[in-house]
Amino acid sequence: MEEFSMKQNIDLHISFAHTMDTKSTNIIIEYIQWLLILVTNLFFVCKYIPRAGIQPFIGAIAYCIAFGGIVYIFRYKIKKRITETFAKWATIALCAIIIAFIAGSIFLISPYSIQVDRWSATTFFLDALFNGIYPYGVHTHVCDTNFPSPFPLWHYMNIPFWLIGDVGWIQVFFLVVFLISVYYYFRTWQSVLYVLLILCISPAYWWELVTRSDGLSNALGVSSCILFIERFPIKMEKKWWQLAIISGCIASTRLSAIIPIALYLFRPWIDANWNVKVGFIAIALSIAIFFFAPYIFWDTETWIFFQRNPFMSQTTPGSLWILGIMIIIALLIAYRKQTFYYYNSTTSIFMFAFMLFTQLGVIWRSTEPVTLFDACCDISYFTLALPYAIIALNVQTNEHK
Repeated sequence: MEEFSMKQNIDLHISFAHTMDTKSTNIIIEYIQWLLILVTNLFFVCKYIPRAGIQPFIGAIAYCIAFGGIVYIFRYKIKKRITETFAKWATIALCAIIIAFIAGSIFLISPYSIQVDRWSATTFFLDALFNGIYPYGVHTHVCDTNFPSPFPLWHYMNIPFWLIGDVGWIQVFFLVVFLISVYYYFRTWQSVLYVLLILCISPAYWWELVTRSDGLSNALGVSSCILFIERFPIKMEKKWWQLAIISGCIASTRLSAIIPIALYLFRPWIDANWNVKVGFIAIALSIAIFFFAPYIFWDTETWIFFQRNPFMSQTTPGSLWILGIMIIIALLIAYRKQTFYYYNSTTSIFMFAFMLFTQLGVIWRSTEPVTLFDACCDISYFTLALPYAIIALNVQTNEHK
């Protein structure tokens, strides 16, 4: 009896220690996610607030105080008292405000007055495509050395918005899709409101809206797909061909979109049998080739695709050394995938680190002294990590209520 009591005591101590260790780890990861969101937004504050005549460090300090205060008050003082009904109507109200802001930006701000060419990269591509001109050969409104970089499917997804007058409307579409996917996964309006509040206190998001940049919209779309896959769920063992179709379509939008879906599916793909492995790659690759084929064979005399294609624009900022090291790290992270929380928290960190080292590579290769806030560096890429950080915070909150 005494031996049994001692064994039970030891088991309780081990269980308690494990629980405390997991709790401590989750707290650290949560702080990292908040820090990642904060630092991303600080980049935008420091780069753009001097245009308002404010010193960067003053703007940064003010934003840190405001950000920390809002997060603390909502996270620890208000969130537990919010009812589902209040969260639902608050979500609708905030969503309406954001959509109204997008509409105001589209109608009141000329994209030609902004030195950000994500808008014209898509608009000029579609203009050329429907006029029978090779679309990857047209330059953007910023300069004649900038060309469209998104992959074909992303341009096709913009056609409805191009037809109604402005591709900037796609931001409304992907905001709504992301919010629906969040609600579908978590089944609470509080989670959706949580997402909107984080976006609302993020200068990076408002910058995306004003400039009609579509990088974050693409990331929201990919993250939404992953939320639906996880919730449905669509498993590699039985529905691998569906995952292959989704992956092929995602890979046909942007090069950066491949990273999160690859991190999500790498472990299940590794664990699958060889028929599934080969079939998955064949289907995903066939879909990507299908979308690229019209441009590869656009002109078989000059083979213009090999003189100007989206890969040239999307791979220019990088370094082969950085790319190789990050791929190895990504494979190690993806192979250890255990939970959806682990996936989102590690993906957000990886995406941020990948973009950071890519920009540092640009700075290192520059012949003149430059910083992260100079024109040669593109801090908008850091927003690609935001959806996964936001989802990780939501998963952590919902699992530890």
